[in-house]
Amino acid sequence: MNYAALKTELNIQLGDTDNFAFTSEEKDSILTEAIQDSFVVKKVSDISLLFVTDTWEYDVPSTITVINDVSIQVDTTQDPETIALPYQVVARKLQFKGRSNLIPDGSTIFIRGSYKYTVSDTIAEIRLQQYVLKLAQIIAMDEIGIKKILKFVKNDTSVSEIIAIKRELERKVSQHRASLPREFQAA
Repeated sequence: MNYAALKTELNIQLGDTDNFAFTSEEKDSILTEAIQDSFVVKKVSDISLLFVTDTWEYDVPSTITVINDVSIQVDTTQDPETIALPYQVVARKLQFKGRSNLIPDGSTIFIRGSYKYTVSDTIAEIRLQQYVLKLAQIIAMDEIGIKKILKFVKNDTSVSEIIAIKRELERKVSQHRASLPREFQAA
């Protein structure tokens, strides 16, 4: 789902397609905050870089936000081997330290890591879509509670009902969070 589809689904799940409870701008803010959550990432790998002898620094591909592992694949018919050289990432540059001349020229640099989704991305993973939507609902419940308290809104909904709904949504977010991969760092 892209951002527009997520917003449409959020409107449906909130029962607010008429923008009665929240303005469109408030929903944009709510959904943006949900997408910016540190768990809204996907596991990725990249094989676009080739090792060049005596080159110690490479641009990190834009498809990777956080690097978890770097391997070298000398022969494409074999599995990648874990790199024996220390590396670091500085200013979106993958830098090899030590004796990089031990790696054969033309070897594939195999990078595993994660990509942090932004509002301009399409989220394909269904569990992650559900997580973002439930998290957005929790954020919306917080916002409506704040509205009620600050503006003294009087309607048929009690504060205890709002708290109960919020707790249920928090439980659902915890369920979705538990089903997401845990092998990434907060981006």
